[in-house]
Amino acid sequence: MTPKVKFDPNDNDILVSRERRQLIDPSRLISLLPIMSHHWVADIGCGPGYFSIPLAKYLFDGKLFALDVQKEMLDATQKALKAARLTNTELILSKETKIPIEDEVLDGAITSFVLQEASRPSVLLKEAKRCLKKSGWLIILEWHKREMDEGPPLSQRISEDELRKMTDKLGFRFRALRNLNSSQYMMLVRK
Repeated sequence: MTPKVKFDPNDNDILVSRERRQLIDPSRLISLLPIMSHHWVADIGCGPGYFSIPLAKYLFDGKLFALDVQKEMLDATQKALKAARLTNTELILSKETKIPIEDEVLDGAITSFVLQEASRPSVLLKEAKRCLKKSGWLIILEWHKREMDEGPPLSQRISEDELRKMTDKLGFRFRALRNLNSSQYMMLVRK
């Protein structure tokens, strides 16, 4: 098996760039989520906090868990949280195959462009499901599986059909599929 390419933390500026905001506006994305201000939510694969900061602001009566497998990403998120004076977030160094959060405590979770980097994406999804409360929600953002100039290698991408089969097999209930832009899509499933 060919090792998966992980995003280089030295390129964090790409993940928080103005160009990215034009492709995916975090505030608009949050408006599409079944989220409430008191929820406990995990940002799995938070990177430098692109979605973590707006989520933490929205969850003013709740809690955000920002998880990543790269300490440099968590450090960048911590810096952004401090600059925004947000204190309702717990930063967690995670592993791909084990999310260090207790069973059934999350109202929701988001994985943004991490499944295509995971060596075993179904194991990561199974872990997310374990952490969700009954009827908890999971938002998955991924790249369309077709040739394009930007994004991960085509061989790593997960098509909408492949993702649907993976989540169905794990017992998730499919709720919605939406194109975010011409390159990326979002899937909503429930436990």
